[in-house]
Amino acid sequence: MAFIVDENGEITMVQGDSGELVVTGLPTDKNYKVYFAIQDKDRNPVGDELSIDSNQSSSVVFALTGNLTDLLEVDKKSKNTKYYYGVKVCSSTDSTEDTVILGNGEIGSLNSITVYPRKVKGI
Repeated sequence: MAFIVDENGEITMVQGDSGELVVTGLPTDKNYKVYFAIQDKDRNPVGDELSIDSNQSSSVVFALTGNLTDLLEVDKKSKNTKYYYGVKVCSSTDSTEDTVILGNGEIGSLNSITVYPRKVKGI
């Protein structure tokens, strides 16, 4: 499977492949709704946001399907194309929303997805 996530949350993958993104270090004091979204270089959303309930766990797993990653197109003149993603933790009980900083990042840092062109169409 060509879907690699490093210790800083940077993803390297082949367009159309599926994989999992594990987000750890979440607060466990309540059941949070955790969101995941992808953007292109111009901050345009790519696909729909994903969401999952934390169930008071310190980690969640987002399943990135081939249908979603198929939307991550690679410019035919480029070796690869970079996209960016974010994760947000929300609570409806007290209306809090916090963007999750992954890896060694800081506010303003971008978590990237480096996408290489599809080699085989598949299912």
